[in-house]
Amino acid sequence: MRRSTLLLLVACQEPFDEDRHDLSGFRIAGIGVEDDMAKAAVWSGAGPWHEAQPGLSWALNGQPLGEGFDVPVTGEGELTLTATSAGGEVRTARVDVRAAGGAPTVRRQAVVLDEALSLEARRAVTGVDVETTVSSGEAVRLILDGLSETESARWMSAGGTVLELERDAADFLPEDIVFDDGELVSRTPAGEGVYSLLALLIDGAGGNRWLWVDAAVGEGATLLRHEGRLVRADAPAEAGLVAATLIADPIGGVALSDVISVTDTDEQDDLPCAAASTFSLSWIAEGRCARPDVLGARIVLEVW
Repeated sequence: MRRSTLLLLVACQEPFDEDRHDLSGFRIAGIGVEDDMAKAAVWSGAGPWHEAQPGLSWALNGQPLGEGFDVPVTGEGELTLTATSAGGEVRTARVDVRAAGGAPTVRRQAVVLDEALSLEARRAVTGVDVETTVSSGEAVRLILDGLSETESARWMSAGGTVLELERDAADFLPEDIVFDDGELVSRTPAGEGVYSLLALLIDGAGGNRWLWVDAAVGEGATLLRHEGRLVRADAPAEAGLVAATLIADPIGGVALSDVISVTDTDEQDDLPCAAASTFSLSWIAEGRCARPDVLGARIVLEVW
């Protein structure tokens, strides 16, 4: 399991048309520093992939640092990111950088939530552990492990509705749910399938981090667990390293073909956007690796 130090911004300074829970338009979901390099979680507006790498411009305390991904950051202070989409949309975010822990992990439970969606009613419902998918008519309870006592999660989703439950948990429903002053107005089914979410972990002191998470409802395809993601695959695999070919997927951005278990990274293609280590699907979600540049590539990643 990949672990590293991360510094993060939880929300952009400028206002957006979208609700803070919605991953809909082009936006900066998080910025920070990992292993002394600037990092960004940039949402494309289409899904957990980018058709072209976004432009990133970094500054520390108002002084330019550089362009792109993995720009070195030395010292402390206010880190600023200006991100530009391929279509020319510009977003800016700032954070006072501080150190945080490594990435958390996620567990999933199936829960049945009837008409009562209040916090009290949902806390009274006991979930059943699942590895990947819940059945049609059920909701997905997402539980984060590895949070510190001062951290709490804020959730964003691309479709469906996510309702926070505890500081480390939330319920995802495959429905478009509308509330007005806390009162339930309407519930419209959004359909079965795999939904993309982002968990932003806030400690109140700037030492924050994030995790890309998927929720699956009524999904019949084989799904492999990778970090917080659920990725479609053409074959099941034991926990550990697998080699696979990246193919296009209309929901998750990419899927895995010709999956086999391996013990090293010898099968991984040399990709300019990727590090020399095992592959992370977060690189595609965040824009480090544009999807057209990796489709058809052979990669090695960890599943569990």
